[in-house]
Amino acid sequence: MRGERQLLRLGEHLVGRASRQLPRKVREERYREWAAELPAVLHDPQIRFAPRRALRMLGYAADTFRGTALTAVRSRRRRLELIKTALLSVLLPVCLALMTWVIWDIVRAPGQPVNYLQLVWVLLLAAWQVRMLMRPAAGAPVLIMITANAMGVAVNLWNTVQDPGDWVNYLFAGIFTLLVIALWFVWRRDRTTRGSAARKQA
Repeated sequence: MRGERQLLRLGEHLVGRASRQLPRKVREERYREWAAELPAVLHDPQIRFAPRRALRMLGYAADTFRGTALTAVRSRRRRLELIKTALLSVLLPVCLALMTWVIWDIVRAPGQPVNYLQLVWVLLLAAWQVRMLMRPAAGAPVLIMITANAMGVAVNLWNTVQDPGDWVNYLFAGIFTLLVIALWFVWRRDRTTRGSAARKQA
């Protein structure tokens, strides 16, 4: 077949890229196994025409690359899910401890409005963590975090009024304001994307 060497090189390139997606200990073995199949497919006597054999061989090589790429993506997603679940599982007890502390502050000083703002803030953070652990739709956690960060802005502005000389309150008020703006843009983009997808389906 004319161009056979070039076709085999292309197939070997594809299976080489596919094997690099695999764990190091099985990479070489899989590459040798897949590369050995390429000439067998290219010279398959059951397929009459040479162009069909070439397409079949390239299709085989492309399938190995596609399959390993999808497996790598799924593996990365599983790792990210495990990391997210572990972090949220640690943060939730911390949030509950903060909630207990704020409630104790309210009991000791029921006339302080900032304590109630802090309680709402901590409750929203806890709600966000619970929703993330339950894997909800993307819009709900973002809205909860927008509201939680808005409460963070309110708490730090209140602290700024009470103690104008403390620069930390200004810093945290600015940080929470930037988070509110950034999350609002994320929420708007998500709504726009969902709306476009719904219009295409209709």
